Amino acid sequence: MKKHISKIIAATVSIGMLSSATPAPAQQVANLTPSTGNVEIVASAGNRLQLEVSKGRLVRLERPAATVFVADPEVANIQVKSPSLIYVLGKKPGETTLFAVDGMDADVENRTVTLIGKDHDALQRIGDELGGFDFKASYLKADDGLADALIDADPLGIIFDLDMDGAEDSILEILGALHDDSRLLCPLIVLSEKDDIQTRLKAARAYSEYFLGHPVLTTDIVDILDQMVISSTGEDFRILIVDDDSSTARYTQTILQSAGMIAEFITEPLKIMETLEDYSPELILMDLYMPDCNGQELAAVVRQEESFSGVPIVFLSGEADVDKQLVAMRAGGDDFLTKPIKSNHLISSISMRVRRFRMLRSQMVRDSMTGLLNHTTTHEFLDKEVARAHRGKSSLTVAALDIDHFKAVNDTHGHAIGDVVIKSLSRLLKQRLRGTDIIGRMGGEEFAAVLADTTAEQAFGILDKIRQDFAAITHKSDAGNFSVTLSCGIAEYPKHQTSSELLEESDKALHEAKHGGRNRIVLDKN
Repeated sequence: MKKHISKIIAATVSIGMLSSATPAPAQQVANLTPSTGNVEIVASAGNRLQLEVSKGRLVRLERPAATVFVADPEVANIQVKSPSLIYVLGKKPGETTLFAVDGMDADVENRTVTLIGKDHDALQRIGDELGGFDFKASYLKADDGLADALIDADPLGIIFDLDMDGAEDSILEILGALHDDSRLLCPLIVLSEKDDIQTRLKAARAYSEYFLGHPVLTTDIVDILDQMVISSTGEDFRILIVDDDSSTARYTQTILQSAGMIAEFITEPLKIMETLEDYSPELILMDLYMPDCNGQELAAVVRQEESFSGVPIVFLSGEADVDKQLVAMRAGGDDFLTKPIKSNHLISSISMRVRRFRMLRSQMVRDSMTGLLNHTTTHEFLDKEVARAHRGKSSLTVAALDIDHFKAVNDTHGHAIGDVVIKSLSRLLKQRLRGTDIIGRMGGEEFAAVLADTTAEQAFGILDKIRQDFAAITHKSDAGNFSVTLSCGIAEYPKHQTSSELLEESDKALHEAKHGGRNRIVLDKN
C-alpha cells in the first residue's frame, strides 16, 4: 500500500468500548487545519490509527486490517471514540462527517498468506506453489511472540498444519483468543493428518473455517484463498438500515461503514420496497417499533416479494422479551439483536449473516468448480449490460473462449488434471480482468467474458495477453509436464444489438479461430 507522509504527529488517547445507542462526546486529539500530512493515534491497546490530511481535509483513515477513504469537509478537529468510530468535525457548526466511505480502497489487495507448522519443507513447498498463483507466503514460528507476529503480519489468511507433536493446542488457543478479542479476524485453514471429530472440534474452537486432510492439493488451498480475496476486496457488504430515529440510524450506519460496509438508512418504513429495488441490499437491519407499521409487519411485506425473500432480516431493538422477539422472527426475521450492543458484536453478527447469504447465492448462480457465473446467469448479466450500453451509448465486447484439444488432455492425463486446467484458466481470467467484467463458464471447457466500456480492439489486446500467459503455464501429471493453449472469438456492441447476436457472433469467431489453427484470437468479421 502506498503511503505519502509529510509529517507525523503522535497523540495518545484513551479509547473505550461502544455500548450506547447515542454517540457520546469524545476526546479531541488533534487540530489538523491547515496541516498536510499524517496524524498517528496510538490507542491504549497499542492499535495505531493513521489519518492522512491534505490541505486541511481528511482523505484517508487507516486502522488495523482496514483502510477507509473518506471525503470530508475542512477539518477543525478529530474526536476518537473507539478504534472503529472516529468523528471528523468540520469548521462549520454542525458539520460532522462520520466515515463517508467512497470506495477508493478497491485497488488495495492483500494476498499475503501466513503458514505455521513443524514441517517447514512441506510448508515451503506449499508457499512456493502459492507463489505461482500470485500469493505471497510468510512463515512464522510457534513461539511466545506468535500472537504479536500475526497481528503485525495482518495476512489474508492463515494456514496452520495441526501436526505439531502436542504443541498444536497452545497455538489453537492463541488463534482463538485473537479472534475472540477481534484483534485478528482473517480466515484460518487447518491442515491435518487426522480427520476425526475431536481434531475437527479443536480446529472449530479456534474458528477455523476450512479443514483439509493430508495429502493436501495446493489447488484446493488456492480455491479457498481466491474466495478470501473476493470477500476482502470485492463488493462491500450492502446493508439497509430501517429506523424511524435518524440519529440512531446514522450512528448504526457509522459503525458499519467503519468496518468497510456500504450502509444506507431510511427513516420512513413505508418506503422500503422502492428502496430495496434501487439499493439491492444484502441484509436489512430493522428496528422493531416504528410508526405506521412495526418491524414484524414490515418483514412480512418484504418476504412477500420473491426477489427479496432470501435477503437476511435482522432486528435491532431494545425489546428484551424473548417471546416477543420470537414472534417478530416468525414473520420473516433471521436474527434479533438487543440494544445496547457493542460495535464489534454488531459488525461480527452482520458480517456472518451476509457471508452466509453470499455463499448460498453463489451456489445458485455460480459454477461449482470454478466459482464463475454459470451459463444461465451469464446470459442474464449480459442482457443487463447490453441494456446499460444502449442507455449510455457505450461500447461492449463479448468474448467466447475455448481450451484447445481439451479432450486429449482428459484422455492423456485424466479428468482430475483436466479439472485443474479448467480451474487455472478460470483463475487467470479472474485475476486479469476487471472486477466489473462478467466471466462465465458456459459448459465444459467453454468460457465467456463480457467487457463493458471496451472496444473490440481493446479487448483483443487484453485477451491476447491472457492467451499468451495461459500457454506459458506448465501443468503437471504422472504422464509428464504439459501446457495448453486457448482460442477466442470476439464480437462487439453496437455492431450487434442483442445479447443473442453477440453470443452467436463471438461463437462464430471462435470457430474461425479453431479452424485457423487454434491458439489465436479472431475478431468478428462484421
